[in-house]
Amino acid sequence: MPTTILYNILLLLLFTFSFSKSQAQTRANYTSDNRVTVTLYGVTQPYTFTSDEMLVRYNNTTQKLECIINIATLLPANDSTPPTMAYDVFFGAKYPDLLMYIDAPVEKINGSNLFPGNINKTTTINLQGVANQTRIPLALAADRNAIVFNSSFDLWLDNFSASVPVQYFSLLTGRVLITINNAKWVGFDIR
Repeated sequence: MPTTILYNILLLLLFTFSFSKSQAQTRANYTSDNRVTVTLYGVTQPYTFTSDEMLVRYNNTTQKLECIINIATLLPANDSTPPTMAYDVFFGAKYPDLLMYIDAPVEKINGSNLFPGNINKTTTINLQGVANQTRIPLALAADRNAIVFNSSFDLWLDNFSASVPVQYFSLLTGRVLITINNAKWVGFDIR
């Protein structure tokens, strides 16, 4: 009889552990290989950087698209752009990621199966440790397993109380253009 009780307790612990492990894995993964272009507007010319490593995921709990741009992955688009300018301007050593949280309620995503044009969505952007909300134009398409979206919007470094390194202060206007091209999140079920 004691062996049977011990066996039942062991089975119960095993099932509890496997259930808790499966519950812990329900958080959606990020989709990588998404392209973003960041342009720092200068007094005499724009300085453009690109990255194909933006991470995207859809958070069912907050109903937001979460985008992470690692500042170190922004590479200059041409030879006249200082290679470390974006990393320096965004203080990549202290703030390694540019974070964006784009409102995307499930009912809106499910209703836009084709790119209907731009819809303005509230977005929280975290730059140099300062979070600001703004509305950005967003074109998106969704199906049961994926969301594809595009956006292009301006930011002003002053709105984030952002510091600009001295070596770039006379070169830059403070305007930043961010363009997201065909970013995609692939998940299991967004409905």
